[in-house]
Amino acid sequence: MAEPAAPYPGPTRALWPMVLLFWSAVLYSIDKGIVGVLAEPIRAELGLSLGQMGLLLGLAYVLLSGVLGLGLGYLVDRAGRIKLLAGCILLWSLATIACGFAESFRSLFVFRMLVGLGEAGLAPAAVSLIADYFSPGQRGRALSAYLIGASVGSGLSSILPGWIVGQNWQVFGLLPWRSAFVVCGSLGPVVALLLLGMKEPPRRQAQGETSLLRLNEKTGWLIARRRQIAPLFAGFCLFYIALIGITAWTAAFLARRYGVSLPQFSGTLGLMLFASGMGGYLLSGIIVDSPIGRGSRGKLTILAILPIFALPSAFATFAPNPSAAIALLAAIGLAMPAVNIATNAAIQDLMPNTIRGFTHTLLGLCSALVAGATAPWLMATVSADLGQAFILVGVPALLASCLSFLFALRTLESQS
Repeated sequence: MAEPAAPYPGPTRALWPMVLLFWSAVLYSIDKGIVGVLAEPIRAELGLSLGQMGLLLGLAYVLLSGVLGLGLGYLVDRAGRIKLLAGCILLWSLATIACGFAESFRSLFVFRMLVGLGEAGLAPAAVSLIADYFSPGQRGRALSAYLIGASVGSGLSSILPGWIVGQNWQVFGLLPWRSAFVVCGSLGPVVALLLLGMKEPPRRQAQGETSLLRLNEKTGWLIARRRQIAPLFAGFCLFYIALIGITAWTAAFLARRYGVSLPQFSGTLGLMLFASGMGGYLLSGIIVDSPIGRGSRGKLTILAILPIFALPSAFATFAPNPSAAIALLAAIGLAMPAVNIATNAAIQDLMPNTIRGFTHTLLGLCSALVAGATAPWLMATVSADLGQAFILVGVPALLASCLSFLFALRTLESQS
């Protein structure tokens, strides 16, 4: 007879791991978003076209993570998650620092590839760890607490570079935009060292779970449930086409559309990203754990509503001034946390422990290839007017996302 599972750690024991996961998410968002915020000064010095900048914002970040990220998810399900996460943070932090010394499109592209590879390990490791620290009824709030860190980081990814550029701060004699990369990347090694002081928690099995350790068994398990999994993945990816396409170009859109400099709007934009993300994660964590989000059916219902809520962001170009545009752009920022939490919680409901990390990484791979690699470039290619591109790409993607989640819900109901 199998030994009974150990009780979940209490709030006190789980607090320090959650603090470190929170700060990991903060650094993740800072180092991911800084290129978009600094797009205009980067283009000006390196002489890049909009299309090249779109490749740096998208393809460069997901190229290595798309190829090797699935292997990271596989390692999360088998190896020590704490050490793996610490190594990933160290890699992406050093690569961010290196971006500050890039002298060409090619070198900056390579450094952004390394940032993407390192950051590909965060989400599967964090989601897997949270599932072992918290019971199913607490995971929505735990995920929201962790993901609030991403919102704090999103805000700081605008505020910190904007402040450094505005103060003309030059680290090691570097230009301000280069100094921003060095400063932001220097924070990661500290968190990586603190993580190494944590103890790996025991893995827990879900009810009826089997030991699916081989890659072909994991993929076979998902393929057998493709009618349920495929539309969930499609809805998530389509939402992220709109999200990444709009947010990657937000700073450049505001500068070009309203003729303002980065220091003039970076504070307001950062506060919007922080407020919308944090508010979204706090509310969505409560909603997902409430009777409204109970079970996979409730979570899919929430997911079907969210893309419609995000639609105003696609029409930001009609705003009369930067502040009004930022207010419209907040809609997709509010919806994004709920999409993340509801999708992650649905995966935790539907998947056994031994396949959660792999499934989350597979979802990340799909969204990276479909949205991350293409959305920024697509925005730059569809129209030289970024506001018009938001409409042409964002509106169809959000409507298709809604329909995909509705199909996933219908499939779940037909199988129950």
